[in-house]
Amino acid sequence: MRARAAVGAILVAGLTAVLCAACGSGAEPKEGSVDRSEQYATLAQRPDIDEAQSTYLALLETLRGELVAEFGIAPWQPASSTPPGSACGAEFPDLGADGEIRRFTSGISPGNLPDATWQAAVSRVAATAGAQGFGTPSVVVDRPGDHEVSLKDGFGAELLFGTAANTTLSLSTGCHLTKTAKDRGEPA
Repeated sequence: MRARAAVGAILVAGLTAVLCAACGSGAEPKEGSVDRSEQYATLAQRPDIDEAQSTYLALLETLRGELVAEFGIAPWQPASSTPPGSACGAEFPDLGADGEIRRFTSGISPGNLPDATWQAAVSRVAATAGAQGFGTPSVVVDRPGDHEVSLKDGFGAELLFGTAANTTLSLSTGCHLTKTAKDRGEPA
């Protein structure tokens, strides 16, 4: 009988410990984590996603025009789809529908930029994008006839410029609040 009582006491103690641990595990934030209000406040300092889209699309339009005019590449064939959007992901995980990332493609310019003019084209893209807050290009691919660079801005946007069978430009915004979320002035 004592053995049963001892086993029962051990089981109750163990179950109590497990339940207490489970109750406390969500109460304290992880070290280095940022709560929803702080995430919102960070993004409230940025343009909303519609303002960001307008700025980034204007940048892509300018870059397309410069590349055609200065490097004689073929006129751009526009992308046929609307830009996809998604939640903000790991950097701002708690915002849900308040935050959004969008991805834009400029379509393609049929044909390759010759290796001899690639660096000059990268310099042109870097200068124009730099005026909009993008940093220096990082090489993604660099081999004969196949090149790609990435430029990033302070909001987490990434501009990709490449040439292989075709010349391409694409841009993924960083996380921005939706207009509704920004106008509301606080997280949902």
